[in-house]
Amino acid sequence: MSKILKAKKTFEEAGFTFEDIRRMSKCSIKQIYHALRGSFNKVSWKRLVCRNAGCPRWTFTLTIAAHGKLYTKDRLSKWGVKVDQMCVLCTKENETVQHLFFECSFAAKLWGNLLQWQGINRIVYGWNEELAWAEDWVKRQNANTELYKMTLAACVYHVWQERNARIFEEKERKWEMLGKRIIQEIHCRSNKRVEKALGRLDW
Repeated sequence: MSKILKAKKTFEEAGFTFEDIRRMSKCSIKQIYHALRGSFNKVSWKRLVCRNAGCPRWTFTLTIAAHGKLYTKDRLSKWGVKVDQMCVLCTKENETVQHLFFECSFAAKLWGNLLQWQGINRIVYGWNEELAWAEDWVKRQNANTELYKMTLAACVYHVWQERNARIFEEKERKWEMLGKRIIQEIHCRSNKRVEKALGRLDW
């Protein structure tokens, strides 16, 4: 009896009335699942993180950044946490996602260098503009765009790690060192498709 009542409750949560249940000749688990889950709008930047050949922690950090959920200083301040708002990477502007990726002079130099390494000749934008450009760029789906997705994820991850290292560990590295490390890690993690693009680039 308890199972019947539980099933009835599940149907009701999915939006079915008692009359709907009574008239059912067959039941679709898929239909009930989608009704319980609800509808979600697809994010515009899904191509950047889906099937990204980069390290899982890179794509995870990129996903959190794209959602605007990184614990940047401006977010912490909104929650009532008293923190120094200054960006620890450039010490010139307040820290926000838009600034950190890549209006900050430290991050801008790093990302600009990585863009040039890939053969992409353009200026470095702030985060919202970078995402919009990246969303359009990866629609091409070739070796170059696969490499770009990896590089973007790696850069976002390492900029965030460098920011944390300076705040919590008082350790500091130059952007040139981070750039070399990112390129080396991409070479180590590349797949056959990405290797086609890497073949024309140096280390």
